[in-house]
Amino acid sequence: MLQNNPYNVLSENISFENVQLIGELITLKCLRGYCAYSRQNFEILYTGYVRDLNRRNNPTHTFSDAYDIAQTTICFLCEFIGKELTDVYTVKNGKIITIKHAVYNLISRHVNRLRRHNKRACDIDYFADSLSVEIDHYEEKDYTEVDNKIELLNLKPRDRVVLDCYMAGMTCMEIAEFLDISRITVWRRRTRAQVKYKALFT
Repeated sequence: MLQNNPYNVLSENISFENVQLIGELITLKCLRGYCAYSRQNFEILYTGYVRDLNRRNNPTHTFSDAYDIAQTTICFLCEFIGKELTDVYTVKNGKIITIKHAVYNLISRHVNRLRRHNKRACDIDYFADSLSVEIDHYEEKDYTEVDNKIELLNLKPRDRVVLDCYMAGMTCMEIAEFLDISRITVWRRRTRAQVKYKALFT
């Protein structure tokens, strides 16, 4: 039975009994943040996920792409049974990264990939009458090279999450509000990513 405030579970030790709920709630918080602070249209993703949560016990329900993110999050959290979200996940360059921060980074990457996929996808039947080129000649953009370049930058997790937010279409002010940091901090993290990019690829 859920507590009056279901988010209280986020302060508990991760267990086999609550790991699904923790993963679902963290994913819900992230999607709500994207929907509230991003100029991109995440409303369909968010409402689809809410529908999944309300109907997940219905055997005939078809889950949306958003619930795939929650399942990935749950699987990741299963590696930390017995620990809390505030426990250390890793330490890079003297900076402590908590399990919670690692989860947010994971969700951010998956949301960004899904956003790019949806952006370049279209309903062919809907646009069939207005297509001016043959389908056989259509070349879909490949973002593999972009993803590979980002990995080569070897960014710190806090810099990577800012870059992911920019790629999701968020402004500096939106990112600052979403991550609860100052705009100067956002600017500094973006600048570090730019410096590394220029050093490697220009």
